[in-house]
Amino acid sequence: MRVRWRCGLGRAPLKRDADCHAGAGGRNCEQGAAGWPQNPAMTDDRFAAAREQFTTGLAHLQAGRLEPAERAFRASLVLLPGRPSTLTNLAATLLKLGRPADALPLLDEVLAQEPQDDEALGHRGVALNQLNRPADACVSLERLVQLAPARAEAWFHLAQSRQMLEQPAAALDAYERCLALRPTHGASWSQRGTALKDLERSDEAAASFERALALGDDADLNRYYLAAVRGGPAPASAPRAYVERLFDDYAADFDHHLVDQLGYCAPAVLLQLVLDQRYDRFDAVLDLGCGTGLCGALLRPLTRRLAGVDLSVAMLDVARGRAVYDELLQADLAEHLAQTEQRHDLLIASDVMIYLGDLAPVFAGVRRVLRPGGVFAFSVEPAAAGQTFVLQPSLRYAHGEAAVLALAASHGLQVLCVDRGPLRADQVVEVQGQYFVLSAACRARVRAVRVLSGAGAGASSLRRMQVAAAGPGRWGTGPASARASMQR
Repeated sequence: MRVRWRCGLGRAPLKRDADCHAGAGGRNCEQGAAGWPQNPAMTDDRFAAAREQFTTGLAHLQAGRLEPAERAFRASLVLLPGRPSTLTNLAATLLKLGRPADALPLLDEVLAQEPQDDEALGHRGVALNQLNRPADACVSLERLVQLAPARAEAWFHLAQSRQMLEQPAAALDAYERCLALRPTHGASWSQRGTALKDLERSDEAAASFERALALGDDADLNRYYLAAVRGGPAPASAPRAYVERLFDDYAADFDHHLVDQLGYCAPAVLLQLVLDQRYDRFDAVLDLGCGTGLCGALLRPLTRRLAGVDLSVAMLDVARGRAVYDELLQADLAEHLAQTEQRHDLLIASDVMIYLGDLAPVFAGVRRVLRPGGVFAFSVEPAAAGQTFVLQPSLRYAHGEAAVLALAASHGLQVLCVDRGPLRADQVVEVQGQYFVLSAACRARVRAVRVLSGAGAGASSLRRMQVAAAGPGRWGTGPASARASMQR
């Protein structure tokens, strides 16, 4: 018996703008251990022991006991090496354990023996997607749909591979092939909606998300998608599971994609704004939504103690590899701020608020943990005048300046500066952001607004407006050249 790779049409991981859950295993073939042909060279006892371990492994796998399943399949392979059904089920187990790199050579071994094994081809496609190798996954999955065009799950996973390659039109075609075979599969309707959204076919995307909801697919996720394409009332934040999976999938190539391809400069710009306020050393810093630690690497020389918090375990693993943090925690940042006993004199959140709509819980937590004289620095994507927050078609939140400043005032935070400038690129288009530096200090209240045009190091259009100043010294009046020099 082999466990089917399709995971009941479970969702394979996508890197951006889609909620999907990868896995392998699901409906079983009616080919059990009783169907094993015995190798004449083997003793009856050895063969029977291999079959017993295989059957035990299947029972564990079907019950979700993954570690015992792995042990049993490996024990069977010791007795009967190279058996395709055992290799395939072991690979399925390893995929469920989140170990696609270990599963892949087993599937390659199966395909070397049986090149048209549809189960191995399907599992291989899932494994390659999990390894962020969608082009290679497409090779296996396109071969599979040629061999088994009536398998809905093959079209589904092929569509997701194409989405990972940013081929929404080709992905849409594969989703529609899947739905022609399985019209009540909610996950395919939801993912079809994301492809339509990427093609800027908003009305069709909304209809697809509504169909997914009607079929019982993830309600929080599809309502989030609907708010993005329709512009209606937005949820208070992105679904937690969506954010976790998004960045778990994204972690391996996050730094390369964000910095090298998107020109991400927000951490450096934000820190420079803090330094412009004549702060140059901190006792304890908390990096909110620390991700892979891009900001932490800049903060380390400036603080005695550096902590980071993030939802994504995979991102935290990358951050841990930088060896710059004293502590890393996997948690929702608003929940952490509401519960932690630690106190900090700098809280920094670079490109994090785009996944949060209602910032009131964050501000309440910030005020709770910020020491007297401490600083809260963060970036947002700006919303139109009069808007509190809005969920954009990009699936990122934008926030109104007036609403942010009202939150600051209501939580006793003084405005040191507000800066406007680029955050990153998106589809080669520069994404403008707004940077805030707030303080719990009882110092002269100064608000500085600076607007920078252009993302390059040569950017020079810098406008500063002092709207209030009192007492000795001016806060928010650091050298303009320092700001420009931090641009990528």
